Amino acid sequence: MYKSLILTLLFAVLVFVVAQVPSFGGCPTVKTQENLDLTKYLGYWYEILVFPTTFETGKCTRAKYTMKSDGTIEVYNRGIENGQEVKAIGEAYRPDDNEPTKLLVRFAAGTPYGKYWVIHTDYDNYTLIYSCESIAGLAHVEFAWVLSRNMILDPAITQQLKDELASYKVDVSKFKVSDQTDCPP
Repeated sequence: MYKSLILTLLFAVLVFVVAQVPSFGGCPTVKTQENLDLTKYLGYWYEILVFPTTFETGKCTRAKYTMKSDGTIEVYNRGIENGQEVKAIGEAYRPDDNEPTKLLVRFAAGTPYGKYWVIHTDYDNYTLIYSCESIAGLAHVEFAWVLSRNMILDPAITQQLKDELASYKVDVSKFKVSDQTDCPP
């Protein structure tokens, strides 16, 4: 029992060190949109806003989602750091067809999947993504992204998406603007 408690505490500390948006208390209750047409969702998405993380730095961050023959989605994330391309290739899937907007994603075999919840998308212009992992109900780590089909997004839409997330008691002041200037195609 004692060993289990120590391991849990060490894991919690590790999560707080690795993640840059920890908060006390449990995860907020966030509502996803009702449905997600994966075929319409596939393709390129450019990062407009992001909750800072240690695993994603640099500029020109974008994702490409492609359907694989086994029904899972290949996730190809790319950014530019110090003039060099940095990429991560992962996979995503929908674990429960009754919750079509709640996907799981990971970037290395054998690692746990993280939440990728589609809060709101119009498929053609923007998507709002949220993820929260609770640590024994005492604390949580959040991730959030506003992505666009283009390297820029109308500020009114960006504000609307921030307001939507804030309505669930998520602290949107944690968002930082992603740099999409002078990015390669």
